Amino acid sequence: MTQENNTNVATVLTYDDDVLAKIAGNTVRDVDGVLSLEGNIIDTVTDKFSDETDPSMGVKVDLDNDDKEVKLSMDAVLEYGKSIPTVFKKITAKLTQTITEMTDLKPTEIKIHVKELQTREEYLKNNKKTDKKKDK
Repeated sequence: MTQENNTNVATVLTYDDDVLAKIAGNTVRDVDGVLSLEGNIIDTVTDKFSDETDPSMGVKVDLDNDDKEVKLSMDAVLEYGKSIPTVFKKITAKLTQTITEMTDLKPTEIKIHVKELQTREEYLKNNKKTDKKKDK
């Protein structure tokens, strides 16, 4: 008599760094007060010629699939006039919640380097892109 026993099946779920970078990038770009995440010069130049922003641009991931932990680091352009500590708290809360809900990983460190402050008008003028975000 043969019985199927699913408890004897070895299962492994791992993630590529790019998957976490995409989740983080999309999540952070939706936070009020964040104008953009900035990558290196090649990423920035490539993005200028594209209609779509790469959601993983500007996100650095240190992923430990074995321990199910992730560290994230980002360079951001924030909106002038907004409280930077408040925006940072919103970013970390939303990132922690989204990564926990979408994956089985635990964020153990989130670093944001504020690279620039611009008004929304300055940002739109400098980037000549339509603003897809609505005021939140």
